[in-house]
Amino acid sequence: MGDFVAKLSICARAAGLGVLCAALAPLAHAGAIDNPHFRIMGAAIVWGADTNDAAPIVSDFVINTSAAIAGDADLIAGNVKPVIIGTLIPTDDAWSTQSAMTPLTISNTPLGTNFSTDRNGDRETTDTDAFGAFRIQANSDVLKTGAWYASSFYVASNSPFHISAIATRSPTTTVAQFNLMTLRLTTTTTGTAGALSFGSAAQNPHSANATTSGSRALGRRLNTMLTRFDVYRGNRRTARVPGTITQQSVRFNLDYRIAGGNYDLSRGLIDSSAEVVYTVYIP
Repeated sequence: MGDFVAKLSICARAAGLGVLCAALAPLAHAGAIDNPHFRIMGAAIVWGADTNDAAPIVSDFVINTSAAIAGDADLIAGNVKPVIIGTLIPTDDAWSTQSAMTPLTISNTPLGTNFSTDRNGDRETTDTDAFGAFRIQANSDVLKTGAWYASSFYVASNSPFHISAIATRSPTTTVAQFNLMTLRLTTTTTGTAGALSFGSAAQNPHSANATTSGSRALGRRLNTMLTRFDVYRGNRRTARVPGTITQQSVRFNLDYRIAGGNYDLSRGLIDSSAEVVYTVYIP
């Protein structure tokens, strides 16, 4: 404005310049206010298989839109189907499709050794297992000290996240059987899933770095998770350096067990199952 006042004083001294002075008067103007703003929100990608048994599939993409548990925005309609530990083979969806028997242990043989009916190392007793004849003695026994079932899913994130769980027993499972089921949740930062490598650009999502760090289910009974319970609480992202989704992913291992208490032939049949729903969210 100082420059404008100086021009007015010059016009006042010059005769016949009224038109010129009028041209130097303030002009009308328009204004524009621009506020560019960029924000990268917390995001977690959960993958494994889909309901059509395809793998690997990203089945959940979650962004942080709420401070409430499970209040974040889920950008993909549907849920992740867990896969067998170390593979991308989806686990069975329905309770009734389980056809394999958990291994039994033959104990107190004359040679003093115990052996499992799982002969091929797949953690099941099926018609693919085979073993030779064996001797018995008066105290030989067939027992089950505990059955177990393992599966997994994968998470890639740019933010710390938690995982909650709700467990429900199947209609054919008694309360007593359900009360014997436990969950052990651990992490694997890098490894292979079938022919697919993961984790080369990842870090453990808990700064303590142990496979059990952040886990709140290291033998926790499923009957204590009838309402939402945090089974995992991380304090940092999985992504360590730039990379692909699989390279920045960490595997979550789910190990379910039933404490059989030397469950032997005298106890007869047992067929128990449960459903556990996991929710990955950003607190």
